[in-house]
Amino acid sequence: MAFWTRYLLALSTLAACGGGDGDDTGATSTTLASTMTMASAATMSAATTEGEDGTASTTGGPATTLEPTTATSVTGSTTAVMCADGEEGCPCLPLATCFPGLQCIDNFCFGPEATTDGPPIICGDGEAGPGEVCFKPFAPLGMGSGPVSVVVADFNADGNDDIACANNMTNNVTVRTGKGDGAFNALNALGVGMGPYAAAAPDLNADGAPDLVTANITSNDLSVFLNGGGTLAPQAAVPVGAQARHVVAARLNGDEFDDLVVANYMDNTLTVLLGDGVGFPAPAGIAVGAGPTWVAVGDMNGDGTQDLVSADYGASTLSVALGNGLGNFGPPTASPAGGQIYAVGVADLDGDGDTDAVVTVPAAGQVFVLQGNGLGGFGGAIPYPCGVDPIGILLLDVSNDGDTDIVVANRGGNTVSVLRGNGKGGFGAPESFPVGIAPYVVAAGDFNKDGAIDLVTANNGDSTVSVLVANP
Repeated sequence: MAFWTRYLLALSTLAACGGGDGDDTGATSTTLASTMTMASAATMSAATTEGEDGTASTTGGPATTLEPTTATSVTGSTTAVMCADGEEGCPCLPLATCFPGLQCIDNFCFGPEATTDGPPIICGDGEAGPGEVCFKPFAPLGMGSGPVSVVVADFNADGNDDIACANNMTNNVTVRTGKGDGAFNALNALGVGMGPYAAAAPDLNADGAPDLVTANITSNDLSVFLNGGGTLAPQAAVPVGAQARHVVAARLNGDEFDDLVVANYMDNTLTVLLGDGVGFPAPAGIAVGAGPTWVAVGDMNGDGTQDLVSADYGASTLSVALGNGLGNFGPPTASPAGGQIYAVGVADLDGDGDTDAVVTVPAAGQVFVLQGNGLGGFGGAIPYPCGVDPIGILLLDVSNDGDTDIVVANRGGNTVSVLRGNGKGGFGAPESFPVGIAPYVVAAGDFNKDGAIDLVTANNGDSTVSVLVANP
């Protein structure tokens, strides 16, 4: 059916559902039965009717819904036409979403043939375009025993992206330099502390070369390697809190040196390490919720300075510590996250100028989206299915359409899932790509220098990384 035909039908249907100026006296009227926040939904195979006592009964087979939806009940005339939000030709659901296979156009849901903007998406034709999420079958690379984290950087300054992996079982970090064509050179192993669990590639001495850091969960410290002309030289270990589980690099106090923040799972703290180009002279601890497993950095209250957000697995909360731009942080405030969360990413997902958060919830097989309020807090969690046992997360524009997408490593499903963002805070159904066994973390790079985003996962189950090269 042509786009405008659907559009006119949708308008007439909406009118039949009781649209008016509030002063109608005809036989048709509408009453709002319930309104619930909707993130995504599956096609329902059953019909649901409402009895005289207000209870709902289902006929025609089991219904399948992945999230709550928005429904209206029509009372009065039996000639009124029901138009369920999210269905084809009907109004969009909250956050400009529709049922799978449909898209929201001018606040109504239509099939993909409704628009003719741009060429069709064809994976593998060599022509990258907006809306493409295409990857070649993954290439496995051996990296060491028990990798749990992977980071991408150009360590040897040859213009090609390299990969480094923290290997929990062998107490080392391994590096493979890239060839620039999607392939990699031989493995180079560097000894670190006990139980490396996370890796980062900051520039600690402001020389323009990425250095390498691991957070070690058993020895409760950081292993630091400074990059000198492509050679990673070990430095003295840096003590942090108990069970250092995650580390992130950012500039927190306005100088030219990258700083570090570590999530310490056992003692429920973040360790803030302000770098001076030589070391970290004054480590500071921040108490957060129970069991922090991840930390992210972003401007959560719109004051132009960086704040800290920790994913507190044990407390099922997000802790936000607001910064003053000098490297100091106030007492954290906790926001309910909706479940036991593992990783957190922050970005402005709906274009309102406020930084939002996305968390992985392993037990639920979902990610939760929490809209920021611009004050350091969040609204209620909106769930989206993503895969089995999601752990690591990335927020970036994989589909090249200008909107931020969600990328998740699904440990139990041996997949990476991409959820396309619509720029209004809503996300589509997960598009999954096979990788190795038990991926913990996913990182992004451009391994063949074609300008498209490639992905790499650290697979703890088979001691490999999986390289997913884009296939435009």
